[in-house]
Amino acid sequence: MISNKIILGRSTSISKLSYKDPKYGFSLRLPSWWKRFIVVKSNKRLIDAEYGVFFFFKYKGKVYEEVLSLLVFRMTRKQWRKKGYDDSPIIFLAERNGLIFAYTVPGELPADFLSKSKQDYDYKKYGRPIRLLKRMVNEDVPKIVKTLGIE
Repeated sequence: MISNKIILGRSTSISKLSYKDPKYGFSLRLPSWWKRFIVVKSNKRLIDAEYGVFFFFKYKGKVYEEVLSLLVFRMTRKQWRKKGYDDSPIIFLAERNGLIFAYTVPGELPADFLSKSKQDYDYKKYGRPIRLLKRMVNEDVPKIVKTLGIE
């Protein structure tokens, strides 16, 4: 079941926010400005992954889709390849003690941002949240995943 989880830990500097997961012993550093725009949830009931931490985009009190999903699989890198994950949208990060750490990002903007006709996104109405979400996914996530620390 998905449960609400607050970001644990403290800022490591003025511009960084830390997320630490004591159960699986990993950490990430996030830009401090994300604190206003994310809700963090974890889930132990996933189809293939053993565990997942999901950073959902939040804007003006409404929670949308994930900006970043960090997944933990109980398998070796060989098993990862055999199951075809190298050719999937799930991106390998690290392997440690029989666990694979990987992540995904959304491929599209949330459907909530579509215009009434559903033909295109409503940039006039949702321009700011669209810009924020694009920045988070395209600029910040590639930097964040490089900060993955595993105990």
